Amino acid sequence: MKKAFLLLFLTMVMAGCTAGSEAEPAANATEISLGSRILLLEAEGLGLKREFQPDGLDSLYKDTVYELDAGSANVTVNVRKLNNGDRFVMMRLEGKGTLKGTVAMEDADDYYVIDWAKDMPERDHNKVTGIDPTKPPVGLFRYTKNHQFMNEIVMSHSFTSKTLTELYGSGRESTIRELLAENDTVTHTQKGVEFELTSERDQMTEQWFLLAEKPLFNETNHLNEWITFQKENYKEVNNWFTVDGPMKKLPWSVEPFTKDGYGRYLGTMIEKEAVDRFFKYQDRYFYNLTVQSAANLWVYRESREDVIWKTEFTSTWLKQKYDITAPYVDTRHNELIALYLHRIGKELGVPELEAALIEYSDYLLNLISIDNIVPAENGYYPADYYSPQQGKQFIHASLNHALGEANMFIKAYNETKNKKYLFAARDIRQAVESTGDKWIRPNGDLWYQINRDGSFDGGDYELLTLYDLRRHEKSWKELGGNLSPILQKLIESKEQYLNSK
Repeated sequence: MKKAFLLLFLTMVMAGCTAGSEAEPAANATEISLGSRILLLEAEGLGLKREFQPDGLDSLYKDTVYELDAGSANVTVNVRKLNNGDRFVMMRLEGKGTLKGTVAMEDADDYYVIDWAKDMPERDHNKVTGIDPTKPPVGLFRYTKNHQFMNEIVMSHSFTSKTLTELYGSGRESTIRELLAENDTVTHTQKGVEFELTSERDQMTEQWFLLAEKPLFNETNHLNEWITFQKENYKEVNNWFTVDGPMKKLPWSVEPFTKDGYGRYLGTMIEKEAVDRFFKYQDRYFYNLTVQSAANLWVYRESREDVIWKTEFTSTWLKQKYDITAPYVDTRHNELIALYLHRIGKELGVPELEAALIEYSDYLLNLISIDNIVPAENGYYPADYYSPQQGKQFIHASLNHALGEANMFIKAYNETKNKKYLFAARDIRQAVESTGDKWIRPNGDLWYQINRDGSFDGGDYELLTLYDLRRHEKSWKELGGNLSPILQKLIESKEQYLNSK
């Protein structure tokens, strides 16, 4: 099929035509500026409806959203310009149609590609989420002119899905996506990278790319390590960015049910591994993912006009046990988000993000004040979840949630010296100590949760709670406190159980 690509202001290079030939603007085409580059989109009946810049965090990024008509389909493009000049571009084709795009690299005389998705290891079936087939980006493209760097592009696969919604009344709903297909339509030449999105009625197809103004990795081994990590630790990375945030494989225990359900899963929206690598290595790619994570979380929260992050899909387990449906508050996810956004905000000088720690700490103190807890002989455990619809039903508390929240309160105290946070951390610590070795199961492992009646349920995480115990003892000691014989006993029992396996 003949393809025509227009470059704004300068000489046109057409795929299949001689370099240096010129062309008039193509009908049904729209150009979107990417600084020194152009994103050219082509579709039948394509035309711009609206362009706007939503509020964000101007010191970190600026979004420009383009809404376009494409016959019986709609196109949305979000160009997220980061404060280092790089751009994340998220695109969505919704409805029946085909959208062709190219990022043209004018005057490039050489390029190479590093494949990020080859030799993918076979993924085992997971008892919670099943199989997640989504792959890392197609690869990294580097373009040069006279051996001088021009740009790098990281280009994703395309993802076709449909929206599934369960309505509960009073404006409450559970929303997920059902993944229908993942495709690699990316083609590349010396003159640029091309892609194609195709969607049917009641479907949408999405793709994203990152355009970098400077090399993304400081060292080759950092790139190679990341490629390997994405393949082997796929649950901890996001491969599918949309104009509304990342989509991640969800447990099968979601409503509405599908084995191929995806959604904005708060546990991975923080891009924890990438953020940690940025603080360790300072690579540009990890910085960009750090800003992307902060932006996605900020937009998610601000769109709901809240100071916390509510889960937008229903867990059938929570629904059956506590009659909770989306949206609801998962305290551990919020604790992790608050800590990481505070860290990012403090490092990058963004007060709005830095404030997340205190805002959520105060929110959790409010939940404690309304008795959303599991009481202990001394102290209490904050409940794992909260929803106004739960009424007087009391929700369990898990050991890892409680320890994580105690550690967050210690962090809040260290930042503010306000003793209300220290007292909250102390109360949670006293609860663990007063419960004592009841947390230890007959096999030496730990129980997962304690219920309002003092009974225990569930098998513990393999390592998470152990890390939380160690971290809490370390933080408490740094405050000048003494190590707890009870907590030490829990740590030793867990370690012995793991060593015996």
